[in-house]
Parts: sequence; structure tokens; C-alpha cells
Amino acid sequence: MEKQLAAYLHLMTTVLAEMEGAPAPERLKQLISFHYQQTVFFQHERLIHLLVTFFFAFLLICSIVGTLLLPQRTFFLLDILLAITLLFYIKHYFFLENNVQKLYPIHEALQRKLGALPPLS
Repeated sequence: MEKQLAAYLHLMTTVLAEMEGAPAPERLKQLISFHYQQTVFFQHERLIHLLVTFFFAFLLICSIVGTLLLPQRTFFLLDILLAITLLFYIKHYFFLENNVQKLYPIHEALQRKLGALPPLS
């Protein structure tokens, strides 16, 4: 997913940079529609990863409580495994969060080229 999002961001910034003057309105509307749909897909992916991250955090908390109630080496190893997995999920979620935020200015720039938004001062 990280490669796909990074490639899409690169594609859209390249497309925006290559647009000279006022492109054909119909082509621009298609591009806006495509970009909007891709943004929705990435937002959905971000939401799913947030829920999975919360689930693993809940599992880690339950595992830590279990380790405190029944201190055994196996439970301690489970705590470590869940903590490492949670750290990777957090890292991935923050990548998604920060890069999905970059999609919004692209959408606004496309809307401005269409004339649907006033130009920035």
C-alpha cells in the first residue's frame, strides 16, 4: 500500500505540474472524479488500518494484564510480539495518515483549474 500511495502521489503531482493553461473541462472533470475515487479508497484503507491498530493495542493491553495476573515467560513473549506488531501497525498507519493528507491539496488544485474554487490570494 505504501508503494501504491507514493506512486499515486507522484503521478498526480506530475499531472498537475504538466497542466498548462486551462485544460479541457471534460478531461479535467474526469481527472477530478478519478482523483476523488482514489482518495476515497485510500481513506478507507486508512480507516481499516486505524481499526486494526486499535485492535492490536487492545490485545496488547489484555496481554499485559494477563501477564501481570499470571506472570509466565510465555505471556511475556506474547507481550513482546504484540508490542512489536503494534509498532509496525502504528508506523504504517502514520504513513497512510500523513500521505492521505497530501491528496486534499491536489483535489483543491484540480477544482481551482476547473474554476469551481476561487484562486488563492
